[in-house]
Amino acid sequence: MPIDKNRDSWKPGESWDKALDELEYIRGLAREMGGPERIKRQHDGGRYTIRERIDRFLDEDSFFEAGPLVGAAEYDAEGNLTEFLPGAYVMGMGKIDGRPIAIGGDDFTISGGSPHNVHKGQGQFTQRLSLQYGIPYVQLIEGVGHSAKSDEAAGHMGLPMGTTWFRQIALLNQVPVAAGIMGSVAGAPAAFGLLSHFTVMIKGQSQIFPSGPPVVKRALGESLDKEALGGAAVHVHQSGQIDNEAETEEEAFEQIKSFLSYLPNTTGEVAAQVENDDPVDRRPEELLHIMPQERRHPYDPRKLIKLVVDNGDFFEMRRYYGGSLITGFARLGGYSVGIVGNDPMVLAGAMNGDAADKYTHFVDLCDTFNLPMVIFLDMPGFMLGSAAEKQATMRRGVRALIASYEAKVPKIEFNVRKSYGVAADAPNSMGEPDGLNLRFGWPAGEWGGIPIEGGVAAAYRREIESAPDPEAHRQMIEERLLRLRSPIRAAQKFDVVDLIDPRDTRKIACTFIELAQPLLHKLAREPKRAVRP
Repeated sequence: MPIDKNRDSWKPGESWDKALDELEYIRGLAREMGGPERIKRQHDGGRYTIRERIDRFLDEDSFFEAGPLVGAAEYDAEGNLTEFLPGAYVMGMGKIDGRPIAIGGDDFTISGGSPHNVHKGQGQFTQRLSLQYGIPYVQLIEGVGHSAKSDEAAGHMGLPMGTTWFRQIALLNQVPVAAGIMGSVAGAPAAFGLLSHFTVMIKGQSQIFPSGPPVVKRALGESLDKEALGGAAVHVHQSGQIDNEAETEEEAFEQIKSFLSYLPNTTGEVAAQVENDDPVDRRPEELLHIMPQERRHPYDPRKLIKLVVDNGDFFEMRRYYGGSLITGFARLGGYSVGIVGNDPMVLAGAMNGDAADKYTHFVDLCDTFNLPMVIFLDMPGFMLGSAAEKQATMRRGVRALIASYEAKVPKIEFNVRKSYGVAADAPNSMGEPDGLNLRFGWPAGEWGGIPIEGGVAAAYRREIESAPDPEAHRQMIEERLLRLRSPIRAAQKFDVVDLIDPRDTRKIACTFIELAQPLLHKLAREPKRAVRP
């Protein structure tokens, strides 16, 4: 609403009724945000305002707003309010499915979320609330960061003090942090968004970058629109900077809620068991035949995962980045678990540099929030070739190995098909030398230090080259070694705890996930380190 220039503002000493009227009047001004024209511009762009987002995200009537009166106010000589610009950040506490959370977001209708004459932000309330009371923290971000007008108003361009980030980083090793990238985001808001455990952006609506197209054009001469510079096609499908994408804001809200549902309130707790009607001893018949008889043929790894987990519910993270590796959350017997698998339809499931980074981040996430891991391994090894070498695949893979070694949460592994080389050893790593390695095999399993085809070509090269018929000789050696590939022989050497009927996978996983709960509560009491984005 516009300022009523003829209105007398409350003054100290006047009635309390008038004081309450004044408070409601200023709150009404704040709810008007940047005004009807800018709200319409937001809607015309297919975007909700921050207040609409918070209302749609939270349980009905659960929002408690902090700082609703904050704004740049001007008064005349008689003490009457003549100007009021709300702070361009809306924040407070609310509930999702009855669970308290801290939540805040930028008001893009006011100077792109960055007015130069009033400063209001997460460090004043939501970050502190989340840290002190141990509740998840959600950011709905649409802001452009520092305004050059602020420098002009201050009369100087100051050196950044380096004190902006400590609370956000502290949040990462104490509570779940999720961010929705709701529109164009640049500068500090972009960094705050990436300092999260989970991020999601909206296709065609969200972009994220250090600085937008005008700055890029001025600095580098590149002419790019916002989408080409930092849209979902760039940061979900290529850079992996953002975890997931959504078609709509509502879908983004649901993804954030799903992510949080698998995690405890703090890293010092264990996620509560959720009751469901899926029997732990269910034996999915489809698992018996899901693996092709021909070892080079693919299968649907997500169908495999969904057949095992409770009610087929699987929340996947980073599907389009490092696509040969699958990571996400599910439940087994009602207990939250981290899921890792391989996708044979992407690079035959091999680990490239992106997949290694994806694995490292996910293991850190599970270890920080005390989630046991269930691994469906079909890993032919590191990705090979010149492109893989230029991406430092082996170095990034070794970091994955370190992360797996350092993780203290228990892992249960089902070797559903291939397991070769150092890359396959990352999920196998136990940490402590005397730790229990819960590895089970499927009849389709084939395991070794190197795949037979490549191993024969390397180890028998001279013998093959000197043979009268090199190709026939190579095939003869491969066929001889293929007979050693039987997983039964490996099981006879105790390479796995047991070679199982695939239909028993769910029951075995549920058994050991339940067994792990006391250990997880013990691990929850140990210090945590921040999950690196």
